[in-house]
Amino acid sequence: MSPSPPPNSPPAGKKFYLFGYPIAHSAAPALHGACFKAWGVGALNTYELWSSSKVTEDLLKVLSSDDFGGSAVTMPLKTDMLSYLDEISPESRITGACNTIVRVPTPTGFKLVGQNTDILGVRNALLRGVRMQFPKLTIPSEVSYPACVRGAGLVIGGGATTRSAAHALTLLGLSPIFLINRDVGEVRAVQVSLPHLTEKGSLIHLRNPDDVEKHLAQPDSVRILMIVGAIPSFAPITPEERMVYTTVSSVLTIPYNKPTEVSEALPVPNKRLFLEMAYKPRSTPMLQVAIAHGWHGIDGVQAMIEQGLAQQRMWYTSTPTLEVGSDQRILGHADLPARNICENMGDVAVVGSELDRAAGKGPARRR
Repeated sequence: MSPSPPPNSPPAGKKFYLFGYPIAHSAAPALHGACFKAWGVGALNTYELWSSSKVTEDLLKVLSSDDFGGSAVTMPLKTDMLSYLDEISPESRITGACNTIVRVPTPTGFKLVGQNTDILGVRNALLRGVRMQFPKLTIPSEVSYPACVRGAGLVIGGGATTRSAAHALTLLGLSPIFLINRDVGEVRAVQVSLPHLTEKGSLIHLRNPDDVEKHLAQPDSVRILMIVGAIPSFAPITPEERMVYTTVSSVLTIPYNKPTEVSEALPVPNKRLFLEMAYKPRSTPMLQVAIAHGWHGIDGVQAMIEQGLAQQRMWYTSTPTLEVGSDQRILGHADLPARNICENMGDVAVVGSELDRAAGKGPARRR
């Protein structure tokens, strides 16, 4: 494949931000700072934390400033931010969440486009896991499983990350997507928010081991090939929390009969993959359970790295598409320093208390 042509003028001397609260513990400044240094532009871009629990007028002034280059967005602003942008990507619209703002030039100035690179954090981390199992193969980012493989996915959780993960698994050709969560209401909210999956019967709640037996342990059942954990990393305490672990364990212990390979498709993994989104600690209780049952474990740092690199590619090219966010040719080896820093760094130590810039202020008027 020929290298991607670089944009005419990648942003230089711009300020990029992380909006949300609390964010003082974030490893994002290390990742993005390393990438910006490797861009090779004249004036160095910067990455700053903007701690805010609301989208305020002050925050909107930052978005409209001449030196604004783009931003990441985290909780609790991923949904609220959508109302203040010029354009929303199909992925953000489907999942109801935006974690990335890309400044896109227009004939009259620029527009701010919201995108959800959490989807790529999940998809690309899982693809990287498959590539590790098949190091001699070239596996493009857009490849997926055909329906004949009958590969399914599973997400443990019930929030915004669950919606992003479910969509990412469908991009990999997995169907149906099963959900495990302690709160039935949260599962229903995910199903309502993803009607394109629910209406096809492709988003199924597993409430207990009996549901696992019914849907996944029969001779003609689909095979779970990939699981994404999207719940907090605390050990289970309540009966509902313990039932989540019990139900997940029922899935993990189903014998793996590897489906037949299909040429020109995503390779079927030799070991099924379990991606844990939480990474504090990196070896969470759920990830330990999965690895103990013989699954290929992937810690949440990998998803964090992949979604951050997707943001970098979009900012570099001013193009907020999944294709650009997954194109490894855009930054080339410039992403290696950032990956190494994040993989080797410990938890960020927060000194003092974090100030919420939105304290005592109301949300900005919606445009």
